[in-house]
Amino acid sequence: MADAGLHRDKRQRGLTGIQIDESMLKKCDAMLKGVAKRGMASVFLSPVDWRALNLPDYPQIVKQPMDLGTVQEKLSSYKYSLLEDFANDIRLVWKNAMLFNSADSVYFKNAKQLCEAAEKKLGELEQDGLSTLPPLEPPVRCELVLSEIMRHPMCEFFLHPVDVDGLGLSDYRTVVERPMDLSTVQRELKADRYQTVEAFAADVKLTFDNCIKYNGANSMFGVVAGLVSQVFERKVGLYLTVGAAHPPRSGQPVPDREGWPSFSQKKKFYDACTKLSLIDLNNIVKVVHKSCALALKHNGDKEVELDVDNLDMDTFNKVFKFAKGQILKAEPAS
Repeated sequence: MADAGLHRDKRQRGLTGIQIDESMLKKCDAMLKGVAKRGMASVFLSPVDWRALNLPDYPQIVKQPMDLGTVQEKLSSYKYSLLEDFANDIRLVWKNAMLFNSADSVYFKNAKQLCEAAEKKLGELEQDGLSTLPPLEPPVRCELVLSEIMRHPMCEFFLHPVDVDGLGLSDYRTVVERPMDLSTVQRELKADRYQTVEAFAADVKLTFDNCIKYNGANSMFGVVAGLVSQVFERKVGLYLTVGAAHPPRSGQPVPDREGWPSFSQKKKFYDACTKLSLIDLNNIVKVVHKSCALALKHNGDKEVELDVDNLDMDTFNKVFKFAKGQILKAEPAS
């Protein structure tokens, strides 16, 4: 990413996300039925009968009831025009269960496990639908990713700065070194203050990391932050690497650019990677994921492709140095 800043092309507007056409509708239907068939999903198939269950405080805690049966009805009635709207109703089911039940309850744990399983399938649907999005500049795609994350039901806790004084969190500023929230990220993005996609992604990730750091990974807030963070990272990997504006034609090398790895450097790095073990390659992916997520493309649940053309110089130098070091270690002593 050049250092000119993430300036938006004013002509690129109206991007709303992945549409649900007939083909996508069938995939959503199959995905939802697959989740609903799981044994632990049985309690989430119909609305919570809080009166019969003697849960008088349920309506006060759960403001937007949702269940998988209602999602199925809405899907069958063509009520969803966007994949993200369909996904968010499913996520609302899990959020409600985690909000109402304690983190050590079976309902909370089942909701978390189902959420993780559903997100894997939603990731596949996103990947299938990305080809329908038009070529757009990275900042516009950042806006799309942020907009979708901010509409995620579980993100209601991360939309605004933590009310430290109002909540009486006297130790918050001691534990959290740099507070961050999604509305602040949105404001910075609109003001073109992010120089790179990585800087934008780092601030969003910081929002969730701060929550986990302060509340603990196993708390309700920590679990929710972890789940949303995973969705965000997936979207960064998909939306900000697939369909980028004016991609080079297949088989053509990207011309050398000042401040980026040269073709010769990339060739040497590629040759080095062919000599590395799977563990070494996974370690390289971890480094890139942390410092230059733009260069990763997720192909399904397990396969990750590294696009060397999108590696910034600092990250390239890190992974190339690591690759050469591992090759030297593997060479027999003379």
